[in-house]
Amino acid sequence: MNKSMCICSEEYFGNHCEHRQTRIDISFHSKLIIPPSLIVHFITISNETYPIRSSTMKKISWDQHLLTFNTSIRFHIAFAEMFNSYYLIILREQIIVSAIISTQIIPSHRCLSIHELFNKTLVNRHLLRRIKYYHMPCQTRFDLVCFYDDVHFCLCDLFRRTNCFEFDHNMTYDCRGYNVCENGGQCFMDDPKCPTSTACVCQDCYYGSRCQFSTKGSTLSLDTIVGYQIRPNIDINRQPFIVKVVLILTMIIFILGIISSLLSCLTFQRENSQTVGCGIYLYTSSITSIIMFCIFTVKVCLLLMSQLGSIKNHVFMYIQCISIDFLLQILLSTNDWLCAWVAVERAVSIFQGVHFNKTKSKQIARWIICITLLFNITAYIHDPIHRYLVDDVDEQRTWFITKFSVSFQLHDWLLHLFHFSIPFSTNCISTLIIIIFATRIRSTIHQKEIYRKILREQIHQHKHLLISSSVLVLIAVPRLIISFLFECMKTARNPWLYLVGYFIAFIPSMLTFFLFVLPSKVYKEELIKSIQHVWPYET
Repeated sequence: MNKSMCICSEEYFGNHCEHRQTRIDISFHSKLIIPPSLIVHFITISNETYPIRSSTMKKISWDQHLLTFNTSIRFHIAFAEMFNSYYLIILREQIIVSAIISTQIIPSHRCLSIHELFNKTLVNRHLLRRIKYYHMPCQTRFDLVCFYDDVHFCLCDLFRRTNCFEFDHNMTYDCRGYNVCENGGQCFMDDPKCPTSTACVCQDCYYGSRCQFSTKGSTLSLDTIVGYQIRPNIDINRQPFIVKVVLILTMIIFILGIISSLLSCLTFQRENSQTVGCGIYLYTSSITSIIMFCIFTVKVCLLLMSQLGSIKNHVFMYIQCISIDFLLQILLSTNDWLCAWVAVERAVSIFQGVHFNKTKSKQIARWIICITLLFNITAYIHDPIHRYLVDDVDEQRTWFITKFSVSFQLHDWLLHLFHFSIPFSTNCISTLIIIIFATRIRSTIHQKEIYRKILREQIHQHKHLLISSSVLVLIAVPRLIISFLFECMKTARNPWLYLVGYFIAFIPSMLTFFLFVLPSKVYKEELIKSIQHVWPYET
């Protein structure tokens, strides 16, 4: 009779599935950041051989706070590895078999490196000369539970004695040479003897079932920031809090943005508002803002629908993948530049005084608007070329990703730095020029007046220019910090900072009416006349 073979369920193992696997429940201390994946190293102590090491990996979803897994490994010690740090989580004198263990990863159980325990001179000594001092940390630091060097792991026992064993920190996890993980990801098998599946531990800034997606870059798409937060096949009411926040903010931005832009259009469409180039710049900015807010709202809706699985047409998804973010970048950048040109023209008008040519100003404005729009299209034309629609079969999601080469990453970074910093610094410099030149002109005419007094008067007179430029600069600062000082979004668990940076980009376009129309007496009068023309009333 042929021998039969049993295929065990997840909780059992053995030739006849007679043994229950050890279940381990791991929680995380509130002061620790929960990683996207956790590596657990099991150490089995034997009097006959060297300690035996086995390692396993478990992924942790962004909304998961307790990790539970089963293992058939018989062990005495267990370490958790996350963010290049080790934590002692289990230590038993007797071998552990078929147990239910609850443990927590806490900061006080972090294993310290010898670089944190010894001075540089001792660390640089040869191992044979250095290891004889390894008894000291356990005896001098009563809160220490473990430490390690390049080739050893050491434990402090109850009697504050040091017990060390060899530990390879540079072990290669490549699934026996069949590593499917990209971008330096580590590959783990579900069973070392008879594997049925593999999983990848991604390096920082990479995600996806095979670490194939990256969050590196000077700007992050909304797809990358909140894509993982959207739960497929679940209605809106049961979606995570951050998804609801995105929807609420989108509604607020759309409503306020459209109202502000429409009121600005009513103001700057009038002939008296376009006597100089400033009015033409602001009128164009109002129109582009209306288009931008509509496209942005459509983008959020399509993102939600695609992640929920409501949209299945790949052609439609690909078209919106390569077009919507491209258009948003162009419109956002165009609005920033138009505000900068407004500030420049105001500075030029103060500098030239009575010699300022209004007719020529309008002609130049029309040319600059066309050149600015063409320049932005050319600058961002590389973006849709490098956008891809990717189906992640393992997670059953479709992602819109941007993948640049190293040279294009630098190009993209410099491009966004240029489009962020130049318009807003131009605003600031132009405002200072307006105040300084206006003060000099008046001090020349009224020589007896004190210069400081005149300066204060000019600041008060042009305070609406100073306020508008200052507000735009202040809004630009967090955008610059988030975009360029933070290399990437390391985990989907904490996307709030990047979400704030994304939405801040739309604020300047929302403030056109408040920064340029309300502070100006002339523009307010034109707005009232325009409203009366659209909605006439009987007196």
